[in-house]
Amino acid sequence: MFEAELSNVEPLRNLIKAISVVVEEGSFRIDEEHIRLLAMDPSHVAMVDFELPKEFFDRYSANGDVRLSINMRELLKFLDRVDRGEQLRIKLDEEQSRVVLECRRGGHIRTFTMPLLEPMEEEAPSPKIFFKASARALTQSIRRAIRDAALVSEHVRIEISAKELRIQASGEAGSVSSVWEMGADDLLEIKAQEDSRATFTISYLQDMVNAAAMSSEVTNIELSTDMPIKMSFELPQGKLVYYLAPCIGV
Repeated sequence: MFEAELSNVEPLRNLIKAISVVVEEGSFRIDEEHIRLLAMDPSHVAMVDFELPKEFFDRYSANGDVRLSINMRELLKFLDRVDRGEQLRIKLDEEQSRVVLECRRGGHIRTFTMPLLEPMEEEAPSPKIFFKASARALTQSIRRAIRDAALVSEHVRIEISAKELRIQASGEAGSVSSVWEMGADDLLEIKAQEDSRATFTISYLQDMVNAAAMSSEVTNIELSTDMPIKMSFELPQGKLVYYLAPCIGV
């Protein structure tokens, strides 16, 4: 059994959008304390690690371990129909194998239902990577740098040293570089056991940062040379983490 209520659906809608940039279909694991999702995109290039505590909701009830497999984009279509000021109730109808969304305002109730999907494959384990460098920066500043890089290339190079964070790209149209030195207002923290750098497909990073920016003001980047990047977006409650494999030989 699972049931939860929210008086403001916008934070949930933004987080589901952030998940949907990596996976179209996913399985939430629900228990008495949390909602979790760990899933890879179909190409196994990107991964999202997501968690919400029960305190995120106005009311939350779950018995045992529940697995809820749904189409994220279809869920977003329904969430987009929830108006401001409406109370949203989400509940699992196990007998009918569906999710029920009830929107209530006063005596008016609107109901949407979604069929559950067949359970996904077994959950992928979190990557075990020893990161050699990290930077903590304002999300909008990282977002701006990646959007700049997209003007000239399909790939972006990220470098972290003990003294600076650098995001750069080059192509036939020219080159772009964003550098944050120690002491920059939008660079909150930087650490490096050794200089680290890797190149990534810019479309993935752009989708991730654009979606996460609606929920998070601060981004944590962890990096080792030519290894997957880990991007953690700080939330008031819960966890939103992306992993992205590097492009080798680009």
